[in-house]
Order: sequence, then structure tokens, then C-alpha cells
Amino acid sequence: MQLHWICIFVLFLPGLGAGYRILFMGPFPAPSHWMWLEHFQRDLLKRGHQVTSVNNHPTKKPHENLTEIILSPSFDIPKHFPKKNIFSMRFASDFQNLQMWWQIGLMTTEHALQDPKLKQLIASKDEHFDLVILEQFFHEAFLMFGKKFNCPVVTIGTMGYADNMDHAMGILTPWSVIPHLLLSHTDQMTFSQRAYNTYLSMYDAVMRRWYYLPKMQELAEKHFNNYIEGPLPHVHQLERNISLMLINSHRSVDLPRPSMPGLINVGGAHIQPAKKLPEELQSFLDKATHGVVYFSLGSYMKSTDMPPEKTALILKAFGQLKQQVLWKYENESIGQLPSNVMIKQWMPQNDILAHPNIKLFITHGGIFGTQEGIYWGVPMLCIPLYGDQHRNSIKSVREGYARSLIFSKLTTDDLVRNIEAMIYEPQYKRSALEVSQRFRDNPIHPMDEASYWIEYIIRHGGAKHLKSHGAFLPLYQYLLLDVLFCVLLAAWLTIWLPWRMLRRVYRWWAAGNEAAKVDKEKKLL
Repeated sequence: MQLHWICIFVLFLPGLGAGYRILFMGPFPAPSHWMWLEHFQRDLLKRGHQVTSVNNHPTKKPHENLTEIILSPSFDIPKHFPKKNIFSMRFASDFQNLQMWWQIGLMTTEHALQDPKLKQLIASKDEHFDLVILEQFFHEAFLMFGKKFNCPVVTIGTMGYADNMDHAMGILTPWSVIPHLLLSHTDQMTFSQRAYNTYLSMYDAVMRRWYYLPKMQELAEKHFNNYIEGPLPHVHQLERNISLMLINSHRSVDLPRPSMPGLINVGGAHIQPAKKLPEELQSFLDKATHGVVYFSLGSYMKSTDMPPEKTALILKAFGQLKQQVLWKYENESIGQLPSNVMIKQWMPQNDILAHPNIKLFITHGGIFGTQEGIYWGVPMLCIPLYGDQHRNSIKSVREGYARSLIFSKLTTDDLVRNIEAMIYEPQYKRSALEVSQRFRDNPIHPMDEASYWIEYIIRHGGAKHLKSHGAFLPLYQYLLLDVLFCVLLAAWLTIWLPWRMLRRVYRWWAAGNEAAKVDKEKKLL
């Protein structure tokens, strides 16, 4: 009897006995994006859910509840956006960046929707899902899968908050204190910063609504038109129907902003307790008397893609250090390697940063590596290359635990001077530890919180109560322009009507006086 009740208890535990069917979609081909998303997928599998995964990267750990639809071949980003151009650029304009992201979004979305295996899923008639999970990253046509399978949609943001996420949840972003996603301003902007932020944000809102989303709608209609009954909703409307957004943001390092219950911060969800390092790496780190400098440019931009002259000057700089150096270099051969430098094609970054002998993290400033550096309290020397890396680097410098260098102007002397300053000047480590304490201070691990809310959305049929109806209001109603018009009209009428009446009375009185005066004059005659 006791065993019977235990079984019932286990079956009704959220996420264990539920076994929901989830369509998990990460169509963007960049490895770093999928590395982030896969942490959520693994946790859902661990909780007993059946996951159909649409992505570009086959799993290295098959699971009995996992069905993969691999988009192959992946969209070739370097073919359309050559890496050599990225190494030579510094800052593109914010408007160029917006256009670039929209273009990438449209191209990668169309490429994915043309995949024969994904077309079969679109055409399927018997498939059923309890939930669609989609990366929140320029793939709005994929929101049509929620309509196709008549189920709620949850999105997982990669780069942090954007104004369109606020709008989808019924919030009008206050541009006076919230800078645009591409800007690195604080919430204490000068007049010129507020003016530029307003201009950029308004440009983004208007062009996105009337240029970018209509093109995304064309893709949705092209690929879904024959497989969904009735007229297709607009992707702009589907955005407003998103039930929950999990945002890669954290209150300890990101600006406070207006929120809704359907916006959940899960920054750092990918960070796990450090695992045991491979023996060679463990020995290298343990024996480093003066500490270790760790250098990685991330998963997309590889060190092997750097111009040879930059590789040479970096090697020369590393050779002048007292510290040992770990360099994620995607080739076993690099030429003359200094005795204090170890190169590896792949390194367990989270586990390396957790080692107490790590003195400095040289990074491109990607959001995931930055969060890992923050979590483990490691000072960072940022060399940003593109995208949000410049913004992340500026924010890190402002917090006091980082410095930043420009790749195109990098010299051996600059590199050595900045590395030594960050290792030997204690304020950088002190600031890193202070921010680390804030970042770690969570009531629940971000991944556990994410999984709870995902299951909550399924249990409550989309949980429409988590967002404001303001998401569906016309702008003039949201801003109370109709009410303001009526108030102003009433105020005007309150002044105008008595004035008109008094004017008429005065004219009548004046006319009467004039008539009386004329009569009096006639009598005198």
C-alpha cells in the first residue's frame, strides 16, 4: 500500500510524471547559441519530457526521449559574412548592425524552412505537441509552429532584452532610462544620449514593424500556407501570443527595467558546478606558481582565423609573461610556441575558469563567456570583435573588473602592459569578486526556475494571465491618447461654451442698449 502511494506521488511531481511533448527549436547555426539552448533541452529531458529538437548540431549524448531533426547542411554564415572582415572592423554603425541582424535572420530562417525534414514536420497531420520552445532571435516565422500545433509558445532569449520583447508582453519601453539593445549607455543618460537612444529605438520599432516583419511574414506564408486551416495570422500578432520569455539577463549586471510575470531572467542558467579537469590540464594549472592566463575567442571566431601577424605578436606577448598561458587554439600547430604556453583545440572553459590559479581571462566579450567569468570572479581583458561584444565589454569595464583593447590596434607592448596591470593591480580582482557574489546570490538556480515556468505554461494552457492586455491594445489606447483627447475636448468645451454664451448675452445686451439709446434720441427730437 505504501509503495502504491509513493508511485502516485512520483507521477504527480511536476516534470517527472508529466512527460509532456515539446518541440524545441534552435534554427540559428552559430554553435554558441546552441550550446546555450542545449542546457535547457538537457534539463527538460532529465525531467522526463519527450523532446523533438530542431537544430544544426547533433547531440553527443543521445537520449531515449530525444528525437532530432538536424538542419543539414547548416547555413554557411562565413560564406555570406566573411570572418576576415570581422577581424578588420571596429565599430559598425548601430543602424548597419540592425540591418545586418535582420538580413541574417531572414536568410537563416528561409534556409531552415527549406530543409526537407522540417518540411515534413510542417506538412504532418498527426503530430501533437504540448509546447513549442523557440530561440528568441530573428526567426519570427517559426512562431507559426505554435499555430500549426495549436499549443503555447515559450521563447528563450540569447542576447538579453530588446524592446520588441517588452512590446510582446504589454510594456512600452521607457527610452528615457532604458538604452537600446545595441547601446552600452547606463540608465543615467545625458540629453544627447537620450535623444540618440530615442531616435535609434524609434527607427528600430518602425522599420521592424513595417520592413522586417512583413518580409518574415512572406516566409511564413510561403512555407505554412497550405498546412494551416484558415487565414494565417501575422507574425506580429503571433509575437503577442508568446506565453513566456526566458531572457539571458541577470539583475546583478543588467539595468533594472519594467517587467511582467511572463518575462523571466535566467542569465547564468548554463553555468554548472565545476567538473574534474583532464589530467594534463589539471597538472598544468596546479603547478602554475605565478598563476595562469586563459585566452579564448569563443566558438565562432577562431584563433586560427586571425591574421598571422596578430598571432605572432600575441605569442610574443605571452612569452614575456611570468604566468602560464592556456590558449584555445583550433590547430595543433602554431609554430614557435613559448615554453609557458599550452594550446588546445577545445577546452572546458567553465571548469578552467573555476580553478583558483586562473588570474586573467582574455576574451572576445561574448555574453556566455562574460557570465562565466563573472560567476567565477575572474578579471577579464576584452578584445571585442562584433555584435554585442562591444557593449558587453564596455559594461564590464564600467563595473571595474575588466579592461578592453581594440583588435585592429593590438600591439605586443599594449597586451603585456594590460595583462600585467590586471594581474598585479588588486582592484580588478576585488571588483570581480564583488560582482561574482551578486551574480551567485539567487533564491533558485536559473535553470530550475526556467524549467518550472516552462512546465507552468503547459499546466495552465498558455497562462495568459502572465502578460498585460496592453500587448493587444492599439498604441493610441495604450498611451491614453483617446482619453487625453476627450479631456482636452471637454476642457475646451468648458471654456468655449460659456464664452460663446456670454458673448451672445453681451451682444444681446449691447444691442438692447443701442436700441434704447436710439429710442431715447428719437424722443428728444
